[in-house]
Amino acid sequence: MNCLKANMTRFITGSFACFLIAFSLMACDNEPKKKSIPLKVQSKKEYQDLMIESHKAYLQREREKLDHFTDSLPYDFVQTESGLRYTVTHTEKSTDSITAGDIAVIHYTLTLLNGDTAYQTLTQKPQEFMVNMDDVEAGLHEGIQYLAVGDKAIMVLPAHLAHGLTGDQAAIPIQTPVVYHLELLAKK
Repeated sequence: MNCLKANMTRFITGSFACFLIAFSLMACDNEPKKKSIPLKVQSKKEYQDLMIESHKAYLQREREKLDHFTDSLPYDFVQTESGLRYTVTHTEKSTDSITAGDIAVIHYTLTLLNGDTAYQTLTQKPQEFMVNMDDVEAGLHEGIQYLAVGDKAIMVLPAHLAHGLTGDQAAIPIQTPVVYHLELLAKK
């Protein structure tokens, strides 16, 4: 590819340039290809064990990152078995809680751990979703059930409860934890 860039910058004049670009493309195809480094494992079992250890190490790094993030905020977070961390920052003392099958109406700002805003509804109409039914993050389905109407909360979703391995192909990168700052406005 460097070969192509070098040749294009030298000869971008007249009709002769087209010939030179085509020639450069053919010449660059003959450059030696970089070889991938093979994984040195002896068996399928050894490969599986290596992948499991690698995943455990990734999860440990993510837990440490999430702990550091929540420790830096002036709230006490509750951590669930799934890894969701949440805190209620304002409560209306409502007994109108959310359960599976309810339609939750929320306003939210969704950020990455570095504070960059990915999405928000504050300037739009609130988002509605059916708890444990609609296509929103698993962590949001879980966390909303800890709230009552009128509550404001911060929910920190590890990647596996957010957008997982793929991200959302827009504002949220792959394997990225997200932070919801939300208010549960109503239930239907």
